[in-house]
Amino acid sequence: MIVYAWTTDDHEVALDAITVGIDDHGPALVTAGFTPVEPMANLYWPDWLHGGVMIKAAIEGPYAVPEALERAERLRTLWDMPRVVIAFQNRAVWRREWGELRESEGLD
Repeated sequence: MIVYAWTTDDHEVALDAITVGIDDHGPALVTAGFTPVEPMANLYWPDWLHGGVMIKAAIEGPYAVPEALERAERLRTLWDMPRVVIAFQNRAVWRREWGELRESEGLD
């Protein structure tokens, strides 16, 4: 099982990774009386040089979280990036079936 580095700090960015940013507004919506929603995720990657070709920084999504994680891993392999990392506001949104998170927070 993959063990992901993770952060809740909006200002922490990994320049060697594809970041899966998980939207965790679901609990707030439920509290406000709305129907529970599945968390969604966007992908972000920085400019990256692969085989002499510049991959431009971009954001894409939203995807269901499992789909975002699969896409991130495919792109990581395709572009030979070192890792996939997770960003969210609340660690409680994470589900064990998506993989494991490092014990301590941080992208280093």
